[in-house]
Amino acid sequence: MFANQITPVDGVECSTPVVLRRATAKDAQRMERFFRQFDEVSFCEWQDAKCLRGVLIQKTTTAYLAFDVEGEIVGAVLGGMLGSRGTINHLAVSPRYRSQGVGQRLVEAASSDMKRVGVLRMFLFVDDANLAGKRFWAAQGFCEPHGERTFERDL
Repeated sequence: MFANQITPVDGVECSTPVVLRRATAKDAQRMERFFRQFDEVSFCEWQDAKCLRGVLIQKTTTAYLAFDVEGEIVGAVLGGMLGSRGTINHLAVSPRYRSQGVGQRLVEAASSDMKRVGVLRMFLFVDDANLAGKRFWAAQGFCEPHGERTFERDL
């Protein structure tokens, strides 16, 4: 559904020239290498290129890559949708490109995909120790829910 749609993100400026494009299954290995560079991105050991290829072909996946002028990945976002809820599973921006609008553009691109198919609420997880991440997500309009606890298990 989304793989063939490429839409510009209006209203979000970036001070450094980067190009955003939708990620495809062909990007899985590069995307894995990129996410693994960041300790603050909770990228599980089992999330390898094969796993990512399977995720990236799903109609419910939204994924974008940001490239610098040399074609290097400088940012990436990966999320998914289920009914009226969407999640951002992973977001990373190279340190050199932080605080320049790249992360915001990636979030807006994923948000636009979700809005188009009727997602009403997005959620994500941020490690308690990731203060910069908490500030970033708060600046994007996300807030911590009160009275909720997350439960999870590996399958």
